[in-house]
Amino acid sequence: MNALRLNVAGLLKEQSGAARDYTVQVAPEELAGMLEDARPAAPLEGDLRLMRAPRSIFVRGQLGTDVNIECSRCLAEVETPVELELEAEYFPQIDISSGAPLPAPDDDLAFTIDGNHELDLSEIVRQSLLLALPMHALCAEACRGLCPDCGANLNQGLCTCEPEPADERLTPLRALLQGRTGS
Repeated sequence: MNALRLNVAGLLKEQSGAARDYTVQVAPEELAGMLEDARPAAPLEGDLRLMRAPRSIFVRGQLGTDVNIECSRCLAEVETPVELELEAEYFPQIDISSGAPLPAPDDDLAFTIDGNHELDLSEIVRQSLLLALPMHALCAEACRGLCPDCGANLNQGLCTCEPEPADERLTPLRALLQGRTGS
């Protein structure tokens, strides 16, 4: 059974307000397909609480993992922690008592519990992971990035590119910056 699929048949049989606590541990290999620009470096771990509501099951919890992502300046691989706050509502498709189909939720994007009474957290975890990734990951605050001409990593030393010749039209401005008067 997938670690992100939980059988909630017992919880669906209970009254509103009932809750179950789950500890989640998902291997990095299972997360690999969820991320495009990052690679999982550690298991996804955390605790979830599932609460029975009148028409649904509400999921709330915190999960965390480490991912490898490219530095946005030098493209080196950086391992960074990612923390997820999950909150989602899941609606059953089948009535647990009668087995009759239930009306679809009003929201077309709502999460559903399948006919086997299994709640699949994969999509909410995928969405939360994508939102939690840093927009501009850095290997170090002082990362110097890549040379725009030859692509050398400037953190490993200076490149051998010749400096571009100065634009002569900017000479009067340079003179002002240096405190000289230009003529």
